[in-house]
Amino acid sequence: MESVETLIPDNEGNHLVVVLNFYEDNQKIDTFKIPSEFTNLEIADIAIEKLNLDYPLGLRAFYKMCQWLIEQFMQFPNAVFSFICSTDPLETNHSKIAPEQYRWNLFEAFYRRNIEKLSKLGIESRDIIVGPDGYQTFARVFYRTSHAPVIHLVIAHLNSKYF
Repeated sequence: MESVETLIPDNEGNHLVVVLNFYEDNQKIDTFKIPSEFTNLEIADIAIEKLNLDYPLGLRAFYKMCQWLIEQFMQFPNAVFSFICSTDPLETNHSKIAPEQYRWNLFEAFYRRNIEKLSKLGIESRDIIVGPDGYQTFARVFYRTSHAPVIHLVIAHLNSKYF
């Protein structure tokens, strides 16, 4: 699996590691069941991790992350990106909210700030809930209108990852 990775500083001593993990051609055909006319489609999962887990992360890193992801959309004009919120424990000041919900709210806030930029690039998104009852988390798929006919295959794969 090919990947593209960046390390994004928050200018306060911590970093985000953001990785696009691209699926191989055989995975697109065998796993996703992508029709032959869409085999040039690139599919990548977005992985986001904080480098120093016990150290707070400044918001600046998230702003830079969004800009980097938009640059990747321009670099890979034939790509679909997906993001699934982790259910791993998370230290926050919001103890009444599940870690995946907190991550989703944060991701959603930064997404909303960039809707206009994404729209200008012809990027659409679709929200989904993945996982079995009691273990659900949130996900989003980013795609261009031309890829809309196969997005349901990508979504089906994301759903199957948790069953």
